[in-house]
Amino acid sequence: MHSKLRAVAILLAVFACFSATSCITVDKTLGANNIPEDHQLKLRTVTLHLPLQNKMMDSLQSLNSTYGFLGALRTEQFGLSTFSFATNFAPFVEGSNLGTNRVIKSIHIAIPIDSKTITNPAQDGLPQNVHVYRMNRVVDTTYRYNSDLRDADWIHTPVDSGGVIYTGRDSLHIRLRNSFGSEILKASQLELDSNTVFIKKYKGLLFTVENPADGINGGRLNGFDLSSGSMYVTFSFQPTWKEGLSRKDTTIILVITDGVIQNFSTYSSKPMETVTPQKYVYAEGVGGLKPYVDPIVLKDTIDRWVARMGYDPKKIIVGQATYYLPFETTDVTVPLLNNYYPEFLYPSNRLKDTTSYIYYAPLNDVHSKDNNVGGINRSLSHYSGDISSTIQQMVNKNKTDIMKEWKKYAMWFCGVNSSSTTSYYTSETSKTYALDRSRYFLGTINGPLHPNYPTLHILYTVLED
Repeated sequence: MHSKLRAVAILLAVFACFSATSCITVDKTLGANNIPEDHQLKLRTVTLHLPLQNKMMDSLQSLNSTYGFLGALRTEQFGLSTFSFATNFAPFVEGSNLGTNRVIKSIHIAIPIDSKTITNPAQDGLPQNVHVYRMNRVVDTTYRYNSDLRDADWIHTPVDSGGVIYTGRDSLHIRLRNSFGSEILKASQLELDSNTVFIKKYKGLLFTVENPADGINGGRLNGFDLSSGSMYVTFSFQPTWKEGLSRKDTTIILVITDGVIQNFSTYSSKPMETVTPQKYVYAEGVGGLKPYVDPIVLKDTIDRWVARMGYDPKKIIVGQATYYLPFETTDVTVPLLNNYYPEFLYPSNRLKDTTSYIYYAPLNDVHSKDNNVGGINRSLSHYSGDISSTIQQMVNKNKTDIMKEWKKYAMWFCGVNSSSTTSYYTSETSKTYALDRSRYFLGTINGPLHPNYPTLHILYTVLED
């Protein structure tokens, strides 16, 4: 049986390869009359309704080693979404001798901007009020999800000197209160000798931005490269390395991250969740509202087709399963397609690692060679992607098994991005895919009640006894 399955899989793969247009004429009927009927491979196709719903992503993983995301956006579609981040700070050089009688003169932070998202091009330079707060705890890997921030985690009095107006057009510069700088200058030599000890003493910093005024739509999401950011502390001190020296002025530099950055986000779109079929479903960015497929509903859809055809589900071999998510192309949506629709929409499920850490990741199908990973087709106004191995499992398994592993088969359609690596030895390039957790999207996809509804196309064959 296994060898037969392998043979069928190979034949299906060959069929997929040669289904493309060729300049060589081939007589595909040659010898067909000599093959017994029960030995002929019959390829079939079926198109099923894809039962899309709208569902939030609960507890999205949001630790980052480089980038912090800061901003607030209010849209007519999704309401208010907010973004903040927390990070540790520590001396750039361990073991510095800062002398005695240290007196603060100034302290400020500079962090270069890496990316930004705006929902209204006219608001490119929109001023945002940024604030910095001290944390009551170290920022470490016990933080995991975008919703992990608690009121008790931070001191609600800002350490910035009255806030800063930030327009998003250059690096973020924040002047901090001298009282905070004075506290840093009280660091003992033991704390200056070890960043681990320093961070344990001074904890982290929380960066926030004020929300747009009530009733005003717009805003901006800023992405900052914290690995290139610094804190500058200027002060005077009494040198101790030689007698008789006068007081000196100097500036020390502290890094803004030790490689652990926790991004937080909140969303107002939760009330838009629904299991009732709708004309439209929505693709919101980061941890917001997503097109969603309940695996039990999809299994019922597949089982009804199998029963109607009288098939044994164990004998169905899926050669290719491709989803199509159409969207409307109108005078309203065309300006949005390039900037606010994701480049890719691919299903992600919820997994659990060996430490019981639950996280979202694209389905394993995304790593199949030459697989379609949900790219947007602006000419045909749809997204399409291949999820063949997942659908193969859903066809063959019974409903009880799917229910037991529903997190594995649940599908949140998310923006994804890719990174490429090239082997030094073979020069072969490989790609890895992950959720896009840096950009805010405003996508609208046709729902099950739309005349041009989302579908699942399956190329398959059925094994004969």
